[in-house]
Amino acid sequence: MICPRCDKDEALKFFEAPEDGSWELYRCRYCNFIWRSTEKDCIKNGDRYHPDFKLNEDKIGKMMNRPAIPPLRKT
Repeated sequence: MICPRCDKDEALKFFEAPEDGSWELYRCRYCNFIWRSTEKDCIKNGDRYHPDFKLNEDKIGKMMNRPAIPPLRKT
């Protein structure tokens, strides 16, 4: 499946509504974008996704790493 944010064929369905299957969650393994099947078309359709929010290899390479989560304080 094509990711609407980075246009890579790296997206997969990873969860669906447990009760009735009324929605599904998708995740891109390349850019980590997550979206629901119930999103507006401008979110889940790559052709309609806002170009300012699109990612490519250059933009991803320049991103900072996420900071590590510090250990819990002992009380």
